[in-house]
Amino acid sequence: MIQLLARVFKRASHGGQKPAAIAALHLQADSLKLVVLHTHPYRVEKVDTLLLSPEKSLVQAVSQLAGELSSTVPLCLVLSAERYQLIQLDKPAVPEAEMLQALPWLARELTSVAVDDMLLDYLDLPEQTAQQTARINVVVTAKSSLLELCRELQRRKVQLVNIQPEEWLPRNLLPVQNAAVMLIVHQPGQELMLQIIRQGALYFSRRLRGFNRIDQYGIAELSQGMLDNLLLEVQRSLDYFEGQLRQAPVKEILFQIATNELPAIVKYFADNGFVQVRALDLTALLPGLNKAEQQDYWLTVAGALELNQPVAAVTGAAL
Repeated sequence: MIQLLARVFKRASHGGQKPAAIAALHLQADSLKLVVLHTHPYRVEKVDTLLLSPEKSLVQAVSQLAGELSSTVPLCLVLSAERYQLIQLDKPAVPEAEMLQALPWLARELTSVAVDDMLLDYLDLPEQTAQQTARINVVVTAKSSLLELCRELQRRKVQLVNIQPEEWLPRNLLPVQNAAVMLIVHQPGQELMLQIIRQGALYFSRRLRGFNRIDQYGIAELSQGMLDNLLLEVQRSLDYFEGQLRQAPVKEILFQIATNELPAIVKYFADNGFVQVRALDLTALLPGLNKAEQQDYWLTVAGALELNQPVAAVTGAAL
């Protein structure tokens, strides 16, 4: 089972011919979400949510939803932000084959997970110059928190292919293009996440503190400093991307925030000099889902889409 966990936690795509359907189970703080997608063309076949409680544990919820999956459908397990930690390190001078053995000892002072309980993966920072020290982003979770879940999925004969953190998934909702795009996304109760994506790869990811309730405020409250602070953080991140990472300017800024005030937020940015800014439109990607369902399941859908991505489609950067 440990070997299974190590294999599926490494970023990978479902090999060979693309399957007719793909799925994702999204482990959130208080619920578990399921999405099943047909792939030719993409069409949402099933969505479901189970709330966690003392009466229904996470393992019980996983078992119940796993019963809705065919053994021929590959599955991505998506971890919410509460279930992993992201850190940045200098890349150790060891062969790639030995990297995952070396990283726990380098990460031990920066994470609360015990060395012998670490399950981790890493991303190289993109396009670093010869003068810069090579850096990597490392995602860490606890094996002990996933073992029982994986055993239950195995018992249910579910085809678990991949385990992914939320941070690495929103890129799957955007078309692959040469121009860089900034994506500003928010999950209820979480910190705002700011990412820059180019050519289908994640170049930059950063969570912004102080915006975890942005979906609960009206535009009058947002205009009393919060949006100005967000403007500053966006500009700071753009400057870092262009200056420190030496990348071409971002072409467009897209928002994915579950709030009725989103049109007003977009207008606020446009009125303050950000010309190419709009809300992310998921209608074409998620046909058959209403607006509320799109807001509930967009990130889970992105997890399922990970199974149809190239293995090397992710790089990473953070302030």
